[in-house]
Amino acid sequence: MAVVGSGLLGSATAWALGERGVPAILLEQFGPGHARGSSHGATRIFRLSHPEPDYVRMAVLAGEAWARLARQAGEDLVIVTGGLDTGPAAQQCADALQECGVEHTWLSASEVRGRFPGIAVRPGEHMLLQPDSGVCLADRAVAALQRLAEEAGVPVRPQSPVLGIEPHGDRVVLGTPAGEISARVAVVTAGAWAEGLLAGAVTHVPRLTATLQQVRYFGPRAGSGPWPTLIEWPDARPCWYVVPAAGGAPGVKVAAHVPGPAIDPRDGPFTVLDPVLEDEATGYVRDRLPGLEPAGFGPETCLYTMTADEDFVLDRDGPIVVGGGCSGHAFKFGPLLGQVLADLALGAEPPIALERFSLRRPALAMAPPG
Repeated sequence: MAVVGSGLLGSATAWALGERGVPAILLEQFGPGHARGSSHGATRIFRLSHPEPDYVRMAVLAGEAWARLARQAGEDLVIVTGGLDTGPAAQQCADALQECGVEHTWLSASEVRGRFPGIAVRPGEHMLLQPDSGVCLADRAVAALQRLAEEAGVPVRPQSPVLGIEPHGDRVVLGTPAGEISARVAVVTAGAWAEGLLAGAVTHVPRLTATLQQVRYFGPRAGSGPWPTLIEWPDARPCWYVVPAAGGAPGVKVAAHVPGPAIDPRDGPFTVLDPVLEDEATGYVRDRLPGLEPAGFGPETCLYTMTADEDFVLDRDGPIVVGGGCSGHAFKFGPLLGQVLADLALGAEPPIALERFSLRRPALAMAPPG
């Protein structure tokens, strides 16, 4: 089997296939840990809280998969900090957690101030606490997945771009600069490049839009800790998120979860930041996070690969399995999604229902919202 793209999903799929003794190869067009996709950087949020019960259930399974990955890798890959949700959708998160039997509690304004003094609380505001949330160590996790995949017999081939994918009966042929590769199944986890690779290769080509995201870090003031993760769900966008410093991150990450400008990933790497978004982040820190110094530093960019409904794509069409459309919220599910994609490649029953992630759903024919 061939896996195309060595970001989180591709690396997790390679590990899952290797664990099962399946001959496979992982192909990557750039170098290890490159910064032109969606999986680089020190940290991502891990959280069980979500407004939809389906994603809560997936996050519980993902937590188990992360724990197994950490055991096999022999290193901590998720740091538990606890996580807060606030804003109108926090109640939906609480309802979803309640439905799924996941621990959570509401904190009063005084309780938030007492436990997390770096966060400003509005008068009368309550915040939802889910104690198992924390920080995924992103770069380390992808590196660990690739190391374990190689130890299981799945070679990782950087600087090996796939130029085209063509089904041939019950097999698939991948064109590369070094020649053609014939495989029983190709698992396409190419992120922002996936739509172009899938054109002509699958019956229903998903409409995927690559958008440019920017994040920045802020230094904590003395006595402002500890820091939880924080999601602020407003009545309208942007939705702000906060990731504590861990895993070599230069500070506390603060960014808006909102689709940025649409881009062609081939034009990268992207280094120019929007000063308006920088000012908005500084304003948010001054208002909500007085425990941070308001001058941001260490800016980074990454790509979101958006679908119109912001659900993922996890499906199979003939000898091609598609994993993508992660829409900026898939990292916390990474090891689980690798298992799902390996199941699809092997014709096994995945551990989650896949209807909402189908290639054939009408939303994939629509452009994502701007």
